[in-house]
Amino acid sequence: MKTYIFLYQEVSLFEVDLVAYFMKTKGEVYIVTEGDEVIHTNEGIRVLADKKLEEVAVDDVDVLVICGGNVENIKDMQAIQKVVKDCKASGKIIGGICAGSRIVAKALDMNTKIDKTMVVNHQVVLSPGNEYVDFALMLGKAADIYEDDADYEETVRYFKEFRYLG
Repeated sequence: MKTYIFLYQEVSLFEVDLVAYFMKTKGEVYIVTEGDEVIHTNEGIRVLADKKLEEVAVDDVDVLVICGGNVENIKDMQAIQKVVKDCKASGKIIGGICAGSRIVAKALDMNTKIDKTMVVNHQVVLSPGNEYVDFALMLGKAADIYEDDADYEETVRYFKEFRYLG
């Protein structure tokens, strides 16, 4: 499984950190940007990009994630919206959190109020920024990364309920 996480200057990396951790258990995770080699996050972290958006082939994508942050720093909103549309048309899993959820919803002409994590047609996961754990869990479920219901419930207990599993 290949997960592509779209970042741009002044993103809120914490919103997708858990997504990357979960998705890495089932495949590869790539950081995609519009061309900036290094992304400076709101947390003060520098992230090195793996690919430019123009290099992403939709056929290579299993999961596309759009992070939240200062969307005014996105240089070509139409380019990311096109990738979202192409991924949707190809049946890929798409996730958007915080401002990223608005980018996804707009690209897909969804008139949706996003005040709670939601899954639309088993393919699109949208979430407000403060529900980053729910976002990661639901995105993982949509991408079928859990071995079974027990694996999912164990993940919920550990990451959402903070119950030690040992």
